[in-house]
Amino acid sequence: MQRHIALQKLSREHHDSLVMAQKILRTVKDADQDELNQMIDIIREYYENELEAHFQHEEQAIFATLFKHYRQHIDLATVLLKEHGYLRILVQRIKPDTARADLQDFATVLKNHTRIEERELFPLIEELFSEDQFNAVVNFTPLE
Repeated sequence: MQRHIALQKLSREHHDSLVMAQKILRTVKDADQDELNQMIDIIREYYENELEAHFQHEEQAIFATLFKHYRQHIDLATVLLKEHGYLRILVQRIKPDTARADLQDFATVLKNHTRIEERELFPLIEELFSEDQFNAVVNFTPLE
């Protein structure tokens, strides 16, 4: 499916998130403690370098627009926003002694969340957003 040009960057990032979730799930299944510890570092780096900026992009350029102009879709935006918060918390609380369960939880939430955004959120905003609203998505710059 071809996404609106304004969503293509975010959609590619979603693909990367799904790849990361699968990598985590494979690691959880077969890894020893050293590999789990390495995955914790990988996840934290991924969050700091990519995921937080992605969350800000969606929250400020998409969810905010839904809350302001398309209130009938607040339920979906609220669920996704809460999941962003939950993923932020999960990244911070992953510990070596509970790494297998923590990583499993993070990967599962990330995978399911990403799929909902691709299958429900993006088609919805492709239908609803004006060109000015899409321009705000394209021109978004995350906070440092």
